[in-house]
Amino acid sequence: MSDFDPRPYLDQLEALVDVEHQKRAHARQWAALNFEPLDFRPTLVTCRAAWSHLQYDYPPEWLRIPYREVFRDPAKMLVSELMQVYEGARLQDDRVFTIRANYGLILTTSILGAGYWQDEDNLPWPMPVESLDAVREVLARGMPDLNNGIGKQVWETEAYFRDTLAQYPKLAQTVRIGHPDPQGPFNFAVNLGGTAIFEATIEDPQLVHDLLDFYVPLCIAVIQKHRAITGEKSDEGYKFGCRHRGGGCIPDDSGVMLSHKMYREFCKPYNARVATALNGALGHFCGKGTQFYEEMIDAPGITSINFGNPEMQSLLKRYALAAPKKICLMWDGDILPEAQHIHTGIIHRHVAKSWSEAVETARRWFGSRN
Repeated sequence: MSDFDPRPYLDQLEALVDVEHQKRAHARQWAALNFEPLDFRPTLVTCRAAWSHLQYDYPPEWLRIPYREVFRDPAKMLVSELMQVYEGARLQDDRVFTIRANYGLILTTSILGAGYWQDEDNLPWPMPVESLDAVREVLARGMPDLNNGIGKQVWETEAYFRDTLAQYPKLAQTVRIGHPDPQGPFNFAVNLGGTAIFEATIEDPQLVHDLLDFYVPLCIAVIQKHRAITGEKSDEGYKFGCRHRGGGCIPDDSGVMLSHKMYREFCKPYNARVATALNGALGHFCGKGTQFYEEMIDAPGITSINFGNPEMQSLLKRYALAAPKKICLMWDGDILPEAQHIHTGIIHRHVAKSWSEAVETARRWFGSRN
Protein backbone atom coordinates (compact mmCIF):
# COMPACT_ATOMS: atom_id res chain seq x y z
CA MET A 1 0.00 0.00 0.00
CA SER A 2 1.43 3.36 -1.02
CA ASP A 3 1.83 6.18 1.50
CA PHE A 4 2.37 8.66 -1.35
CA ASP A 5 -0.56 11.04 -1.90
CA PRO A 6 -1.08 11.97 -5.56
CA ARG A 7 -4.11 14.20 -4.93
CA PRO A 8 -2.33 17.59 -4.87
CA TYR A 9 -0.95 16.91 -8.36
CA LEU A 10 -4.27 15.59 -9.64
CA ASP A 11 -6.02 18.69 -8.24
CA GLN A 12 -3.45 20.91 -9.95
CA LEU A 13 -3.92 19.15 -13.27
CA GLU A 14 -7.71 19.04 -13.04
CA ALA A 15 -7.75 22.83 -12.73
CA LEU A 16 -5.45 23.24 -15.74
CA VAL A 17 -7.01 20.89 -18.30
CA ASP A 18 -9.06 22.42 -21.13
CA VAL A 19 -11.55 19.73 -22.19
CA GLU A 20 -12.57 21.49 -25.40
CA HIS A 21 -8.97 21.81 -26.49
CA GLN A 22 -8.52 18.07 -25.96
CA LYS A 23 -11.60 17.36 -28.06
CA ARG A 24 -10.04 19.39 -30.88
CA ALA A 25 -6.72 17.53 -30.50
CA HIS A 26 -8.51 14.19 -30.73
CA ALA A 27 -10.39 15.33 -33.81
CA ARG A 28 -7.26 16.65 -35.50
CA GLN A 29 -5.32 13.43 -34.88
CA TRP A 30 -8.24 11.30 -36.03
CA ALA A 31 -8.53 13.32 -39.23
CA ALA A 32 -4.81 12.85 -39.90
CA LEU A 33 -5.04 9.11 -39.23
CA ASN A 34 -7.80 8.90 -41.85
CA PHE A 35 -6.08 11.20 -44.37
CA GLU A 36 -8.79 13.83 -44.18
CA PRO A 37 -7.91 17.39 -45.35
CA LEU A 38 -6.29 19.56 -42.66
CA ASP A 39 -5.02 23.12 -42.66
CA PHE A 40 -2.34 22.25 -40.08
CA ARG A 41 -0.63 18.95 -39.39
CA PRO A 42 -1.18 17.66 -35.84
CA THR A 43 1.94 18.51 -33.85
CA LEU A 44 3.18 17.61 -30.40
CA VAL A 45 5.82 19.80 -28.74
CA THR A 46 7.63 18.06 -25.90
CA CYS A 47 10.89 17.81 -24.01
CA ARG A 48 10.70 14.02 -24.11
CA ALA A 49 11.80 11.77 -26.97
CA ALA A 50 9.22 9.17 -26.04
CA TRP A 51 10.38 6.19 -28.10
CA SER A 52 14.00 6.52 -26.98
CA HIS A 53 13.01 7.45 -23.40
CA LEU A 54 15.21 10.56 -23.35
CA GLN A 55 14.04 13.45 -21.16
CA TYR A 56 15.83 16.67 -22.16
CA ASP A 57 14.07 19.00 -19.74
CA TYR A 58 11.03 19.18 -17.49
CA PRO A 59 7.96 21.38 -17.27
CA PRO A 60 8.15 23.55 -14.15
CA GLU A 61 6.13 22.92 -11.01
CA TRP A 62 5.66 19.19 -11.49
CA LEU A 63 7.19 16.55 -9.24
CA ARG A 64 10.08 14.50 -10.64
CA ILE A 65 10.12 10.96 -9.28
CA PRO A 66 12.99 8.51 -9.83
CA TYR A 67 11.90 5.51 -11.90
CA ARG A 68 13.16 3.05 -9.28
CA GLU A 69 10.38 4.44 -7.05
CA VAL A 70 7.85 4.64 -9.89
CA PHE A 71 8.33 0.95 -10.67
CA ARG A 72 7.38 -0.02 -7.13
CA ASP A 73 4.52 2.40 -6.42
CA PRO A 74 1.43 2.84 -8.64
CA ALA A 75 0.59 6.22 -7.11
CA LYS A 76 4.04 7.53 -7.97
CA MET A 77 3.75 5.94 -11.41
CA LEU A 78 0.50 7.80 -12.01
CA VAL A 79 2.01 11.17 -11.14
CA SER A 80 5.12 10.41 -13.19
CA GLU A 81 3.03 9.43 -16.22
CA LEU A 82 0.84 12.51 -15.84
CA MET A 83 3.86 14.78 -16.31
CA GLN A 84 3.36 14.46 -20.07
CA VAL A 85 -0.30 15.40 -19.65
CA TYR A 86 0.73 18.42 -17.57
CA GLU A 87 3.27 19.41 -20.22
CA GLY A 88 0.60 19.22 -22.92
CA ALA A 89 -1.94 21.14 -20.86
CA ARG A 90 0.55 23.96 -20.45
CA LEU A 91 1.76 24.01 -24.05
CA GLN A 92 -1.71 23.51 -25.60
CA ASP A 93 -0.32 21.43 -28.46
CA ASP A 94 -2.07 18.67 -30.42
CA ARG A 95 -1.22 15.73 -28.19
CA VAL A 96 -3.83 13.36 -26.87
CA PHE A 97 -3.44 12.87 -23.14
CA THR A 98 -2.06 9.37 -22.62
CA ILE A 99 -0.53 7.46 -19.73
CA ARG A 100 0.33 3.78 -19.32
CA ALA A 101 1.22 1.18 -16.74
CA ASN A 102 4.90 1.73 -17.46
CA TYR A 103 6.69 -1.53 -16.74
CA GLY A 104 8.72 -1.49 -19.94
CA LEU A 105 8.57 -4.44 -22.32
CA ILE A 106 8.71 -7.31 -19.82
CA LEU A 107 4.99 -8.09 -19.48
CA THR A 108 4.53 -11.05 -21.81
CA THR A 109 7.85 -12.75 -21.07
CA SER A 110 7.29 -12.31 -17.33
CA ILE A 111 3.82 -13.87 -17.60
CA LEU A 112 5.54 -16.92 -19.11
CA GLY A 113 7.96 -17.23 -16.22
CA ALA A 114 11.07 -15.49 -17.60
CA GLY A 115 13.00 -13.18 -15.35
CA TYR A 116 13.83 -9.49 -15.66
CA TRP A 117 16.12 -6.99 -14.05
CA GLN A 118 15.53 -3.40 -13.02
CA ASP A 119 18.23 -1.25 -11.47
CA GLU A 120 18.60 2.40 -10.55
CA ASP A 121 16.35 4.52 -12.79
CA ASN A 122 16.41 2.24 -15.81
CA LEU A 123 13.35 0.61 -17.30
CA PRO A 124 13.20 -3.14 -16.59
CA TRP A 125 14.71 -5.45 -19.18
CA PRO A 126 13.71 -9.05 -19.96
CA MET A 127 16.08 -11.90 -19.16
CA PRO A 128 15.83 -14.65 -21.78
CA VAL A 129 15.29 -18.23 -20.74
CA GLU A 130 18.42 -20.38 -20.58
CA SER A 131 18.05 -22.36 -23.80
CA LEU A 132 15.84 -23.26 -26.73
CA ASP A 133 14.81 -26.32 -24.74
CA ALA A 134 13.40 -23.91 -22.17
CA VAL A 135 11.47 -22.23 -24.99
CA ARG A 136 10.03 -25.64 -25.88
CA GLU A 137 9.00 -26.09 -22.25
CA VAL A 138 7.16 -22.75 -22.37
CA LEU A 139 5.28 -23.91 -25.45
CA ALA A 140 4.44 -27.24 -23.85
CA ARG A 141 2.81 -25.52 -20.85
CA GLY A 142 0.34 -23.73 -23.12
CA MET A 143 -1.44 -20.43 -22.55
CA PRO A 144 -0.47 -18.85 -19.22
CA ASP A 145 -2.50 -17.12 -16.53
CA LEU A 146 -2.27 -13.42 -17.38
CA ASN A 147 -1.76 -12.69 -13.67
CA ASN A 148 1.55 -14.57 -13.64
CA GLY A 149 4.83 -12.72 -13.18
CA ILE A 150 4.39 -8.98 -13.28
CA GLY A 151 0.97 -9.37 -14.90
CA LYS A 152 -1.04 -8.93 -11.69
CA GLN A 153 0.89 -5.75 -10.89
CA VAL A 154 0.21 -4.34 -14.38
CA TRP A 155 -3.53 -5.00 -14.20
CA GLU A 156 -3.81 -3.63 -10.67
CA THR A 157 -1.95 -0.50 -11.76
CA GLU A 158 -4.29 0.02 -14.73
CA ALA A 159 -7.32 -0.41 -12.46
CA TYR A 160 -5.80 2.03 -9.95
CA PHE A 161 -5.26 4.59 -12.73
CA ARG A 162 -8.86 4.14 -13.92
CA ASP A 163 -10.41 4.41 -10.47
CA THR A 164 -8.30 7.37 -9.39
CA LEU A 165 -8.89 9.40 -12.54
CA ALA A 166 -12.63 8.71 -12.27
CA GLN A 167 -12.69 11.02 -9.24
CA TYR A 168 -11.66 13.98 -11.42
CA PRO A 169 -14.26 14.86 -14.07
CA LYS A 170 -11.96 16.59 -16.55
CA LEU A 171 -9.17 14.05 -16.23
CA ALA A 172 -11.65 11.19 -16.57
CA GLN A 173 -12.84 12.72 -19.85
CA THR A 174 -9.44 13.45 -21.34
CA VAL A 175 -6.75 11.05 -20.08
CA ARG A 176 -6.47 7.73 -21.93
CA ILE A 177 -4.71 4.70 -20.45
CA GLY A 178 -2.61 3.27 -23.27
CA HIS A 179 -1.73 -0.40 -23.64
CA PRO A 180 0.99 -1.99 -21.46
CA ASP A 181 3.38 -2.82 -24.34
CA PRO A 182 3.05 -6.56 -25.05
CA GLN A 183 5.60 -6.20 -27.93
CA GLY A 184 5.48 -7.39 -31.54
CA PRO A 185 5.71 -11.13 -32.23
CA PHE A 186 9.36 -11.31 -33.30
CA ASN A 187 10.47 -8.87 -30.60
CA PHE A 188 8.75 -11.12 -28.08
CA ALA A 189 10.48 -14.20 -29.48
CA VAL A 190 13.92 -12.60 -29.07
CA ASN A 191 13.05 -11.22 -25.62
CA LEU A 192 12.09 -14.74 -24.50
CA GLY A 193 14.64 -16.86 -26.34
CA GLY A 194 17.54 -14.41 -26.63
CA THR A 195 19.88 -14.22 -29.60
CA ALA A 196 19.53 -17.98 -30.07
CA ILE A 197 16.27 -17.15 -31.87
CA PHE A 198 18.25 -15.64 -34.75
CA GLU A 199 20.25 -18.85 -35.16
CA ALA A 200 17.05 -20.87 -34.90
CA THR A 201 15.52 -19.07 -37.88
CA ILE A 202 18.07 -21.06 -39.91
CA GLU A 203 18.71 -24.18 -37.81
CA ASP A 204 15.24 -24.80 -36.37
CA PRO A 205 12.77 -22.53 -38.18
CA GLN A 206 9.77 -24.62 -37.11
CA LEU A 207 10.49 -23.84 -33.46
CA VAL A 208 10.49 -20.12 -34.25
CA HIS A 209 7.22 -20.44 -36.14
CA ASP A 210 5.72 -22.42 -33.26
CA LEU A 211 6.76 -19.70 -30.80
CA LEU A 212 5.37 -16.91 -32.98
CA ASP A 213 2.15 -18.84 -33.52
CA PHE A 214 1.88 -19.34 -29.75
CA TYR A 215 2.38 -15.64 -29.11
CA VAL A 216 -0.37 -14.29 -31.37
CA PRO A 217 -3.32 -15.33 -29.13
CA LEU A 218 -1.33 -14.32 -26.04
CA CYS A 219 -0.78 -10.82 -27.40
CA ILE A 220 -4.44 -10.52 -28.34
CA ALA A 221 -5.50 -11.73 -24.88
CA VAL A 222 -3.28 -9.11 -23.21
CA ILE A 223 -4.88 -6.29 -25.21
CA GLN A 224 -8.36 -7.65 -24.58
CA LYS A 225 -7.71 -7.72 -20.82
CA HIS A 226 -6.34 -4.18 -21.02
CA ARG A 227 -9.50 -3.09 -22.85
CA ALA A 228 -11.72 -4.77 -20.26
CA ILE A 229 -10.01 -2.82 -17.46
CA THR A 230 -9.73 0.56 -19.18
CA GLY A 231 -12.85 0.60 -21.34
CA GLU A 232 -10.82 1.26 -24.45
CA LYS A 233 -12.91 0.82 -27.61
CA SER A 234 -12.13 -1.92 -30.11
CA ASP A 235 -11.05 0.47 -32.88
CA GLU A 236 -8.71 2.70 -30.89
CA GLY A 237 -5.31 2.63 -29.27
CA TYR A 238 -3.07 5.16 -27.53
CA LYS A 239 0.70 5.51 -27.32
CA PHE A 240 2.94 8.39 -26.22
CA GLY A 241 0.51 11.25 -26.79
CA CYS A 242 -0.90 9.83 -30.00
CA ARG A 243 -4.07 8.08 -30.99
CA HIS A 244 -3.94 5.28 -33.56
CA ARG A 245 -6.46 3.18 -35.42
CA GLY A 246 -6.83 -0.19 -33.73
CA GLY A 247 -5.63 -1.53 -30.41
CA GLY A 248 -2.35 -3.16 -31.43
CA CYS A 249 1.23 -1.93 -31.28
CA ILE A 250 3.93 -3.94 -33.04
CA PRO A 251 7.52 -2.90 -32.30
CA ASP A 252 9.85 -4.67 -34.73
CA ASP A 253 13.25 -3.62 -33.39
CA SER A 254 14.52 -7.20 -33.58
CA GLY A 255 12.96 -7.75 -37.00
CA VAL A 256 15.12 -4.93 -38.33
CA MET A 257 18.06 -7.35 -38.14
CA LEU A 258 16.46 -9.83 -40.52
CA SER A 259 16.80 -9.95 -44.28
CA HIS A 260 13.89 -9.05 -46.52
CA LYS A 261 13.12 -12.72 -47.12
CA MET A 262 13.29 -13.65 -43.44
CA TYR A 263 11.18 -10.66 -42.42
CA ARG A 264 8.51 -11.77 -44.87
CA GLU A 265 8.59 -15.27 -43.36
CA PHE A 266 8.99 -14.63 -39.64
CA CYS A 267 7.41 -11.20 -39.04
CA LYS A 268 4.86 -10.15 -41.61
CA PRO A 269 2.26 -12.95 -41.27
CA TYR A 270 2.25 -12.83 -37.46
CA ASN A 271 2.13 -9.02 -37.40
CA ALA A 272 -0.88 -9.22 -39.72
CA ARG A 273 -2.70 -11.70 -37.48
CA VAL A 274 -2.25 -9.49 -34.41
CA ALA A 275 -3.13 -6.29 -36.26
CA THR A 276 -6.26 -7.59 -37.94
CA ALA A 277 -7.54 -9.24 -34.75
CA LEU A 278 -7.19 -5.93 -32.89
CA ASN A 279 -8.79 -3.83 -35.66
CA GLY A 280 -5.47 -2.23 -36.54
CA ALA A 281 -2.00 -1.65 -35.14
CA LEU A 282 0.78 0.89 -34.92
CA GLY A 283 4.07 -0.48 -36.30
CA HIS A 284 7.46 0.69 -35.04
CA PHE A 285 11.11 -0.02 -35.64
CA CYS A 286 14.48 1.48 -34.78
CA GLY A 287 17.29 1.58 -37.29
CA LYS A 288 17.01 2.02 -41.05
CA GLY A 289 14.68 -0.81 -42.03
CA THR A 290 15.07 -0.29 -45.76
CA GLN A 291 15.05 -4.03 -46.47
CA PHE A 292 11.60 -4.62 -44.96
CA TYR A 293 9.71 -1.31 -44.83
CA GLU A 294 7.49 -2.13 -47.78
CA GLU A 295 6.71 -5.56 -46.31
CA MET A 296 5.83 -3.94 -42.99
CA ILE A 297 3.34 -1.50 -44.48
CA ASP A 298 1.94 -4.23 -46.72
CA ALA A 299 0.87 -6.35 -43.73
CA PRO A 300 -2.92 -6.25 -43.35
CA GLY A 301 -4.02 -4.25 -40.33
CA ILE A 302 -1.02 -1.92 -40.05
CA THR A 303 -2.54 1.57 -39.81
CA SER A 304 0.39 3.76 -38.76
CA ILE A 305 4.18 3.63 -38.48
CA ASN A 306 6.66 5.21 -36.09
CA PHE A 307 10.40 5.42 -36.80
CA GLY A 308 12.73 5.15 -33.82
CA ASN A 309 15.50 6.79 -35.88
CA PRO A 310 13.85 9.37 -38.12
CA GLU A 311 17.27 10.80 -38.89
CA MET A 312 17.90 7.64 -40.93
CA GLN A 313 14.73 8.06 -42.95
CA SER A 314 13.47 10.19 -45.82
CA LEU A 315 10.07 11.50 -44.83
CA LEU A 316 9.06 12.11 -48.44
CA LYS A 317 10.02 8.60 -49.56
CA ARG A 318 8.42 6.89 -46.57
CA TYR A 319 5.25 8.97 -46.95
CA ALA A 320 5.01 8.29 -50.69
CA LEU A 321 4.90 4.54 -49.99
CA ALA A 322 2.59 4.73 -46.96
CA ALA A 323 0.02 7.27 -48.15
CA PRO A 324 -1.58 5.15 -50.90
CA LYS A 325 -2.27 2.51 -48.23
CA LYS A 326 -3.68 5.14 -45.84
CA ILE A 327 -0.96 4.38 -43.30
CA CYS A 328 -0.26 7.41 -41.12
CA LEU A 329 3.33 8.30 -40.21
CA MET A 330 4.06 9.12 -36.57
CA TRP A 331 7.04 11.32 -37.37
CA ASP A 332 9.44 12.37 -34.60
CA GLY A 333 12.03 14.04 -36.85
CA ASP A 334 12.37 17.42 -38.49
CA ILE A 335 9.97 18.52 -41.20
CA LEU A 336 12.26 19.70 -43.99
CA PRO A 337 11.11 22.49 -46.37
CA GLU A 338 10.28 20.04 -49.16
CA ALA A 339 7.84 18.23 -46.84
CA GLN A 340 6.08 21.27 -45.36
CA HIS A 341 3.06 20.68 -47.60
CA ILE A 342 2.22 17.39 -45.83
CA HIS A 343 -0.61 18.19 -43.43
CA THR A 344 -2.50 14.90 -43.18
CA GLY A 345 -1.50 11.25 -42.89
CA ILE A 346 1.13 12.42 -40.42
CA ILE A 347 1.33 13.26 -36.71
CA HIS A 348 4.49 15.19 -35.90
CA ARG A 349 6.38 15.19 -32.61
CA HIS A 350 8.87 18.04 -32.17
CA VAL A 351 11.34 17.25 -29.39
CA ALA A 352 12.64 20.42 -27.74
CA LYS A 353 15.93 20.39 -25.88
CA SER A 354 14.73 22.80 -23.19
CA TRP A 355 11.47 23.95 -21.64
CA SER A 356 12.04 27.48 -22.92
CA GLU A 357 12.45 26.12 -26.45
CA ALA A 358 9.23 24.13 -26.07
CA VAL A 359 7.30 27.20 -24.88
CA GLU A 360 8.63 29.39 -27.69
CA THR A 361 8.00 26.73 -30.33
CA ALA A 362 4.43 26.19 -29.14
CA ARG A 363 3.79 29.94 -29.10
CA ARG A 364 5.15 30.33 -32.63
CA TRP A 365 3.40 27.35 -34.16
CA PHE A 366 0.06 27.29 -32.40
CA GLY A 367 -0.33 31.05 -32.00
CA SER A 368 -0.36 31.39 -35.80
CA ARG A 369 -3.52 29.26 -35.98
CA ASN A 370 -5.60 31.90 -34.21
